[in-house]
Amino acid sequence: MRRLFLTAGLAALASAAPAAAAGDAAAGLQAMRELNLIVLGDWQAGQDVEGKTFIGGNASGNSTSLGIGNSSQRAADSTRRTLTIAGNNSISSINLNNGPNGPTPQGQPQTRVATNPGVLIGGNSKAINLNAQGSSLDVGGNLEGNYNVGSGQTFTVGGNVTNGGINGQTGATVRVGGTISGNVNANGASIQQNQGIGFNNAATAAAAAAELATLSANLGALSSGLAALVIASNPSSITIQGSKATFNAVDNGAGFALFNVDASIFSKTEFDYNFTTNGPVIINVFDPTQTVLTYGANPIGGNNASRNTQVIWNFVNATRVDFTRMVHGSVIALNALVTNNTPIEGSVAVGRFNQGGEVHLGTYAGFESFLTVVPEPAIWAQLIAGFGLVGVTMRRRARAAA
Repeated sequence: MRRLFLTAGLAALASAAPAAAAGDAAAGLQAMRELNLIVLGDWQAGQDVEGKTFIGGNASGNSTSLGIGNSSQRAADSTRRTLTIAGNNSISSINLNNGPNGPTPQGQPQTRVATNPGVLIGGNSKAINLNAQGSSLDVGGNLEGNYNVGSGQTFTVGGNVTNGGINGQTGATVRVGGTISGNVNANGASIQQNQGIGFNNAATAAAAAAELATLSANLGALSSGLAALVIASNPSSITIQGSKATFNAVDNGAGFALFNVDASIFSKTEFDYNFTTNGPVIINVFDPTQTVLTYGANPIGGNNASRNTQVIWNFVNATRVDFTRMVHGSVIALNALVTNNTPIEGSVAVGRFNQGGEVHLGTYAGFESFLTVVPEPAIWAQLIAGFGLVGVTMRRRARAAA
């Protein structure tokens, strides 16, 4: 058995880390508590998301269900919509639900994933099945499909309603910038057409673009801040035994544990978590020589659902990350195209996402007081050397063992 101790002074190259000097890292962390999936660019769907979703680009792909919830894992309570897509939605079918948000306290009503169930689409959208009671829908462009709009619900469509129609109910409100091509049955609802194409732009496309800018800045600041964390005499370590890497997370006195690793860690086929802390565990991944990574390690031992809300994998400079095994913990990879064919158990914040596996609750639930100011550029060279030492140490010890 070999025991690999992490050196102090490990951090990422400033130019490789997401640039977000104006962002608020703590706000970025809060967004990851509230949102289960954040994609700054395009999203190719095909599997379910248990919590809330924000997409900064366009959405495409096969049928998906969102907001399905989880009776044992949860997200932070939030007034955010269940789904926001800043661009166009061409997913063949979206089922919007409002499932349970974690376990029910004894004698208390079941909390739901969304206190504000609903959808905002900045551009055009194909049909959406609004299965969550009280869901509202705001679309900046054209909307396809036939919809039953219940009492208290509000629909606004900046373009036309096509390939369907509207069935209203007393207490419902529908406003359309253009026309409704299908059947219109008011049944006591207020249904208004010809409001002017794009009349709701400030509440749809412009609002989604502003939210994207805010999330990009805040998450960029978060990733950079995590990459810049430094612990002198770091008590945490990685134990390598054959094809297994065990992350021994120890509270450094400030309430969190820190690991800084390079691409060589993904040569292992098993990851185990051995934690003596219930605080945040940050795993920064930075490698200047390898930016395309495959996470193919099976979770074993303590690497289980109990750690979902505690761990953050921060892929600082990766341009692509393929997850072929289940991940317990949140994932940040803002510069990367990310794919998965097994579940990711935690918050996901990525550049682009081709989804082939589900995204599950619970989202990150730790504190943020460990975040520090990103170091000045003059000291980045010293920090880069620390990352290099980890990779060199792992490779040398691996050769020695062989």
